[in-house]
Amino acid sequence: MHGFTDDPLIQQVVSSYGHDDLLTSAEHQFSEFKKKYGKTYPTEEEEDYRFGVFISNLRLARRNQIMDPTAVHGVTKFSDLRPSEFRRHYLGSDRGQMQLPKDILKAPILSTDGLPPTINWTEKGAVTAAKNQTRNCDGCWAFSTIAVLEGAHFLANDELLNLSEQQLIDCSNKCKNPELFFQRKNIPDQICNKGCKGGHRVLAFRYIENNGVVKAEDYPFTGANNGFCNVTENSQIVASLCYFYHIKCEDQYASNLVHHGPIAVRIPIKILPQTYTGGIMCPEVNCTSNEINKITQHAVVLVGYNDGTTDKTEFSWIIKNSWGSDWGEGGFFRVCRRLLVACGNDPMAIYATAKNKTAPECPPKPLI
Repeated sequence: MHGFTDDPLIQQVVSSYGHDDLLTSAEHQFSEFKKKYGKTYPTEEEEDYRFGVFISNLRLARRNQIMDPTAVHGVTKFSDLRPSEFRRHYLGSDRGQMQLPKDILKAPILSTDGLPPTINWTEKGAVTAAKNQTRNCDGCWAFSTIAVLEGAHFLANDELLNLSEQQLIDCSNKCKNPELFFQRKNIPDQICNKGCKGGHRVLAFRYIENNGVVKAEDYPFTGANNGFCNVTENSQIVASLCYFYHIKCEDQYASNLVHHGPIAVRIPIKILPQTYTGGIMCPEVNCTSNEINKITQHAVVLVGYNDGTTDKTEFSWIIKNSWGSDWGEGGFFRVCRRLLVACGNDPMAIYATAKNKTAPECPPKPLI
């Protein structure tokens, strides 16, 4: 490497190491990182700069490992991004001030007795492989919604379909009355999905109720707003839902996972670090610096849990992300109990029931 110490940020990072052997180790890791993830940079100056960011993230991973010992932190495909870049490109469509609509169905209270010690809908065939929302599409809301529909369709029809997120990005943009969603003054005139510029799972579920979804192969993901909805009267709708329900309490998540399949949730970005490579995330969360429910959220999907009795670990939720299979544990991650609701955060957990292809109609709509 040549010239990287010209950057003040990198000078600070390198000086904090203090040993040439650590710098040499970082150079080797950066070389392996570029090879593994196919990283190239347009100029030597840019590569030197990214090397400095890489070193900074190595230091961040070490700090995170100390603060979060039940997880494993290290080099990820995001290790050449500054934290601000990581947040801008991969987090942030589901805003904390968004409220659930007043008319959303409330999930019935289920018994928590006699639940299995573990369930993983991925192993049961109800979950597709981890998908990738890509760097420039803030579409986690669409991936979370589709994953729930894929699971619900599996439970209703005993078949796993790979469904189209792009259809939601292009087509579920009908705006709604914001008074249904916000509980504050100075609200916008309308609340809308904006494709790769962000969206809301509730609006996506409403769209699916009325329109259904096609297969991903028939409406493939492009990583951008196409500017038009490419669903026509000739499109083959293969899955739809009957109803979707809000699960209010975390104590009910396990029962609903067992009985209804995957659950869409949102997670505050401050507890989803870019250095995670595996294990169970369970850091101490600082609730005093910011009210966590007012910061940006990232939409993901609960696909299972492990109560820890079989492998002598602590209870953990198994979660599907939308950053590709080369992140985390094959595109999935685990968090400990209570982390999702830390500092009063509301994950806005939602499960859905899908239409059975052999039944012409959905059952009568439950009372709210």
